[in-house]
Amino acid sequence: MENQRIRLSKTLLKNALVHLLQKKPVNKISVLEICETAQINRATFYKYYGSQTDLLNEIESDFLAQLDESLALIPEQEGAVASVLANLYEQRTTFCTLVRAIPSHEFATHLFSLPGINGLFKNLAIASSCTKSQTQYTREFIFQGTFAVLCSWLGSENPEPVAEIAEMLELLKDKLL
Repeated sequence: MENQRIRLSKTLLKNALVHLLQKKPVNKISVLEICETAQINRATFYKYYGSQTDLLNEIESDFLAQLDESLALIPEQEGAVASVLANLYEQRTTFCTLVRAIPSHEFATHLFSLPGINGLFKNLAIASSCTKSQTQYTREFIFQGTFAVLCSWLGSENPEPVAEIAEMLELLKDKLL
């Protein structure tokens, strides 16, 4: 269990990296820049992280864990897609920062492997008369297409309302099945 001082130090470092990632890629950000932005010394950084990438990986893990935890509270029924989208919309700055910082296929794979999101598509094989490989390709198509829509939507200056995007994604999913 981390004490309050450790949590504060880590939060300051994470916030500093997220701030810097909005200006340049992780491989162009030094540990010194992170520490100066966070106003924490380098020894503290290295006490918790081996590199900028380790810090980025923890930011991604925290984001996905928080998203998964909130999705566990959403019932698997009508409106579940809108609930997922509302959650992502609330965290769009972090989402967009992670999309820019992590190879998109890797981040998309991590995102769609969350039980809460994956559960929305669990009936895909049952609902269609596809073979196992066709079902896998259909899932991949839906996941990657949905990820592209999320990136475009959450990355825009004036994102459309959650309900509008949810309706569109539900419509596309139903058309594919």
